[in-house]
Amino acid sequence: MPLWRLLAAGLLLSLLCACTGLKLVADHDAEAAKGITETSAEVFAFYDKLIDARAEPGSAKLAYAGYAADWGRIETRLRVMEVREAARPLNAESQRIARTILEFWQKYRAAHQKNGDYPAALAAIHRDRFQRLFTAALVAERAKGLATADADPGKD
Repeated sequence: MPLWRLLAAGLLLSLLCACTGLKLVADHDAEAAKGITETSAEVFAFYDKLIDARAEPGSAKLAYAGYAADWGRIETRLRVMEVREAARPLNAESQRIARTILEFWQKYRAAHQKNGDYPAALAAIHRDRFQRLFTAALVAERAKGLATADADPGKD
């Protein structure tokens, strides 16, 4: 095959690739970001409640029954967050983060239910873990909201 034909085929292929919009990430969803923020606020408030209860002088065990409604309400919010992220195509990273948050929540809930108490030291560690996970979820969502010029070097 002559060199000019090979170059012409390469040029044609380059032009065709430049004309197609290859989408690798889901679009930014302001409602998803709002849901992440609201759910994280509920989780942080829950952990602050646990930590404050433990800090009171003469505090007894933090019985699961006193927190069961909060555990259930927040788990519902986390499940909704996971479903929302799973329903969006090209959203694997956000799906993984939402699933991880839910799995940690379920693990900590089951331990509280089983032990009938929630140690203060663990509550602070778990709250900080959730803060890192929710921050990651928001960063992932914010990255999807980049302006086209910022998200596609080919359109500069």
